[in-house]
Amino acid sequence: MMPHIIMMKKIEKGNIFVISFMLLFVGITRAAASPYQDISKIAIFLQIFLLINTFMLAFAFILIFEVRKISGSMTWNHILMANLFTIFHTITLAMLLNERYSFTSINILILIATLYTIGVCMVDITEYLLIKPLLKKKPNLMRIQYALVYITFFFIWFITIKIISIAKFPGFQNINLLFLFLVLYSILLIYFMYSFFYISKSFQKVGFVHKPFLTGGIGGFSIFIMLFIILFTTNNFNIEYYYILISFIASAFAFVYYLRFAIDYPSILQPKWKALMPFDLPKVTAAMTLALLAVSLYFTAKEYPNFIIYQDISYILVIASLLPLLFGIILPLTYLKTLSARTKLRYWDYLKYDLYIHLIITFYVLSLIFLSWNNATSITKMLSAMFGLATFAFYMFFAFELRKIIKNLNIKQTFDRLDISRYIVSLCSFFLLIFFGISFTYGKTYGVFGFELISYPVILFLIAFSLVALWYYLSVTHKELKRLMGRANIWCKPSYIAAFIAFLLVYLIYTSSSTYIQRFPLHDLFFIGYFLAMVCGIVSIMSLGVEPKYKETGEDDIVSLLNSCARQFLRTDILEGLWETAVDSYVQEDEELAIQFDPSERRFDLENADEPTKQKIAVGILLDMHKLPDMEKIMKQSIEETKEEIAAILKEKVLMLPEDLRSQFDVDVFYPRLLEKVVNKLIIHLETFIPFSEQEDIFKRLNRKDEKYRCIRFDGDEIRIEEGTRISRDEFFALFKFYLEFMEDKFPFKPFLLYELVREEIKKELEPYDITVGNLLDIVPTGLEEIDKVMGGGLAKGSSTLLIAEETRTKHKILLTFIKQGLISGTNVIYATAKRPAKQIQGELLTDIDELKNFMILDLYEDIYSAARVYKIVEEEHRIIVPLNKIMFQRSIVKTIKSHPRDLPKVVVIDVYDNLSRYYSPEEVQEILQDQIDGLKRWNCTCVIVLDPYSYLIKKVGDEEVKKNFDNVMILSGDEKDASVFIEKLYHGTPSKPFIRLQ
Repeated sequence: MMPHIIMMKKIEKGNIFVISFMLLFVGITRAAASPYQDISKIAIFLQIFLLINTFMLAFAFILIFEVRKISGSMTWNHILMANLFTIFHTITLAMLLNERYSFTSINILILIATLYTIGVCMVDITEYLLIKPLLKKKPNLMRIQYALVYITFFFIWFITIKIISIAKFPGFQNINLLFLFLVLYSILLIYFMYSFFYISKSFQKVGFVHKPFLTGGIGGFSIFIMLFIILFTTNNFNIEYYYILISFIASAFAFVYYLRFAIDYPSILQPKWKALMPFDLPKVTAAMTLALLAVSLYFTAKEYPNFIIYQDISYILVIASLLPLLFGIILPLTYLKTLSARTKLRYWDYLKYDLYIHLIITFYVLSLIFLSWNNATSITKMLSAMFGLATFAFYMFFAFELRKIIKNLNIKQTFDRLDISRYIVSLCSFFLLIFFGISFTYGKTYGVFGFELISYPVILFLIAFSLVALWYYLSVTHKELKRLMGRANIWCKPSYIAAFIAFLLVYLIYTSSSTYIQRFPLHDLFFIGYFLAMVCGIVSIMSLGVEPKYKETGEDDIVSLLNSCARQFLRTDILEGLWETAVDSYVQEDEELAIQFDPSERRFDLENADEPTKQKIAVGILLDMHKLPDMEKIMKQSIEETKEEIAAILKEKVLMLPEDLRSQFDVDVFYPRLLEKVVNKLIIHLETFIPFSEQEDIFKRLNRKDEKYRCIRFDGDEIRIEEGTRISRDEFFALFKFYLEFMEDKFPFKPFLLYELVREEIKKELEPYDITVGNLLDIVPTGLEEIDKVMGGGLAKGSSTLLIAEETRTKHKILLTFIKQGLISGTNVIYATAKRPAKQIQGELLTDIDELKNFMILDLYEDIYSAARVYKIVEEEHRIIVPLNKIMFQRSIVKTIKSHPRDLPKVVVIDVYDNLSRYYSPEEVQEILQDQIDGLKRWNCTCVIVLDPYSYLIKKVGDEEVKKNFDNVMILSGDEKDASVFIEKLYHGTPSKPFIRLQ
């Protein structure tokens, strides 16, 4: 039985890489064995080339999937797009190599394949080096969850082998176009390498992207060499034109997206790098590619017999018809781009897809009209002219509606010349691709579904009925847009009527010229296209995802409230601004990767943040929303109503918010809830030692002592505070202290045991509310857990402590920890030292504390160790330079203490008496010490005074004489790992463990 269990564990932990290759081996075997899956026509080196590169690209995808688990940045999408084009480049390059296989040396083909493989390998290495610092651990690419990825890429490999043996491209005579493209491609590739190497060199000393971009540049150089080998070993450019063109078009887009990532990624930290890509290179590349393909298709079509159908066309009519239509199309495209950029809603993306489908079918119908114009009757020509007008009207009405929305959202519309030029080139190229592409189907007999739709009016009636139903659906379900934009429907009645008229006109045009139209077998795709446009309209509405309001969800969650309010905003650029402000204010740098804002869904994803961070971000954004103009119109509620909803969710957790947020609420109504929660937990904890009957007696006595306790009643086993009771922060402290005093009388053991329990409860329950042990107990924590635990929480407030310690690192660590604890709790701290420079002390404190507003150093070190002597007191920010003079030292410490109110607790640390005892008699120093301890107690100071065990004062006066002046005495021995503290004397009792080893 045992061997089977071990074997199962090995299988569970087995390497998925081995399993994948087993699957691959089986697949190859089956493929070779089947006559229907014969891959023997493909050279074995090509199969290996595809296999290696396919699986390396699978690794590339998985690496990005890994990093996206912790980083939601859209920047990684550029690499995903580049990887997709690299897959296409791999397939098309394999087709080119297969085409050359019969007449090119195998060594050259292997060299080309090797250079390309090096380039793809550099992609993997670059991605690995980029994500490794973010993952903070070695990525596991063989997880079982990625099995589907490897299987998918295996099928890509198998299908590719089948395709490249079948797919053939026609020849091409005008090869000057290829040379023009390759020149532009070479410029792009050179700029790619320059950018990668330049950015890499700039970060050579810092690190960051130095190694990844250096590797990426090397990969680009490998492809650059491959390009020249392909060009110089080509026997016939006319035959290989489309093989080379399509392969390197895919490569160009891959490089463009890799380059875009390479610029955007360092620009996050240093925006100066954006200058390397001053315009949207992927879109410009797409426009130029469309133009090149359109011209190529024209010359290809010209060589076919069917080109005769273009001879009698009036191109003046074509141009005259297209110019106004292009203007009508460019306007909505520009407006949609602006709305998408500002709102980030997927709604606009689906409308773009809808518009693109409409463009395709419109260009197709116009192409049919131009080709059949000379053979058309006067009625058909009139219907065709009406179709052009209806289509133009649709685009103009659509643009008019979008313009209204932009105006309502107070968005300033700008028209970029580059964008307009890109639209013109892309649209003209797209039309030419459809226009000349029709010739390849001319005269064919097949139909879309094997029959003519116009011969079956019922089918067309169903499509028309669907369009009418869509209009009704849009008008009824667009309530979300009506609330966001003040309009019920993006598709207004004029635009929808124009689109419906265009649909009917196409049917009439097809009917009136059915004989000639039937020569173009794909003409029925127009109706299918309209149906798809209708589907896009429905999906666009569904993408708005109208969610129930917060009160209807029943979720008691502050993030749900935030997301509910966020969905009322259309302009997500405003939400992004609020998000960035909140993250900068309330989130640590190492936590930023765990949270994100999704503009497309107007959703704040805070699941991976801790509870306090969620609350700070959510409340901060909710309150900042109301600071924006006209927010009450958008959110349909006032800031007071929002605060009420926040308070209803968070309850006493409102008190956990930072001061800038907490101050915007009436916090006095939450302290009663917090008091009730904490006291009830203490009652349960102490039930064994203080029965409920005695707890009831405690509260009866408290009712007589303070009128605030009259609103509190003991009910069975817990307290209840009357609704509407208001307790301030100071009153909370006072009431809790009164309760502890009365509990101390009932507690049957030494008080420090009670305080130890209370201390733990305070740390667990109240520290998130910025309430420390020192606020509720007459105790000042030292910050050292080992010492505080055995002393019942720390030093008694107002007590004096003698720390006998040699000059060691551990001594300074203890003093610094005590000072930090005081500053964190908001106590005023005074540190008099002659042992360490002030700047070093301040620097060490600022590593854990944001500011030193409650801190003051009395610096005697400067006078002792600097070259220039100090003869008077010099006051600076957070520092007073004091000469080593007993009178000036006393004056400075008295002045500093009296600069704070007497009733406020203070912490004083003095480490100067060893130095004073060298210049003054032991009697004088002892007198100063006694007077100072008395004065510090009168001014509500908890002090720690440090003496060296071998100091002149202890030697002359005697350690017992010195110790009797102090409430607490602690002796530090050893250093670093061997350090320990012996508590010789403790003001409020005997420590449970006098000897403490410090960790």
